[in-house]
Amino acid sequence: MVDPKTIANRTIKNSSLNYDKLFPISKHSMTDTSQLSSLLQILMNRFSYCDRDSVRSLLERRDRIVTSFRKVLDRELQTKKYLMVGSGCPSIFDNGFTLMRNYGVPYIPASAFKGAFSHYVSQELEENSPLKQNFKFLFGTGEGDDNIKGALIFMDVIPKTYSLGIDIINNHFQPYYSDDKNEKAPNDYYDPVPVQYLVIANGSIFRFSVLEKEKIEDNLRKEVSRELINFLGDFGLGAKTSYGYGLFKEV
Repeated sequence: MVDPKTIANRTIKNSSLNYDKLFPISKHSMTDTSQLSSLLQILMNRFSYCDRDSVRSLLERRDRIVTSFRKVLDRELQTKKYLMVGSGCPSIFDNGFTLMRNYGVPYIPASAFKGAFSHYVSQELEENSPLKQNFKFLFGTGEGDDNIKGALIFMDVIPKTYSLGIDIINNHFQPYYSDDKNEKAPNDYYDPVPVQYLVIANGSIFRFSVLEKEKIEDNLRKEVSRELINFLGDFGLGAKTSYGYGLFKEV
């Protein structure tokens, strides 16, 4: 592994490269909670604020793509609270974090955006909803011989401006929850085990773009746009949405 303490590595600006490859990991890092917290603080301090050059390049590319298609939604929305994406990704920390590999900025993959919204449509909307009645047309299907492409194009959700933060959860009954033999009770005398993890801070602004691949009738397109805003404001994206994470509001 490359020594992360060298001058060259201290000046690397890509947070994804630092997060995935160049952290100063010792043989104790995986079990030493204080050391993991210190590493997390290093990352947050180094990349806490928006990389303006990378974001500007991303937004310019998005502008060129959007002008080539008819828009269903192309809006900038602001996080209401924290946003946590990629918590299940492999990481030296207890929770992972998603950073765009080439640009090093936090983002929400298009596949996650589409999957979460299609689940919302199929599970939360009434049967007579225009979106539900046109589900296969809008989202496509990969089932059997009826494999068709959906009429909607979901783009990666990219930041306009953002900052990182650290949140914490205290596991109060860890011996009880980790006891496979059911021999330990959930007693108050267990020491809480604080777990820190990286989040995108509230007030960060992201650009949501959904485009037409095929012609969509005006009424249906407006309904899709309306439900997208409802979904992002009330159900959200990423982890811990039941705690208010991942919700968005108008800028």
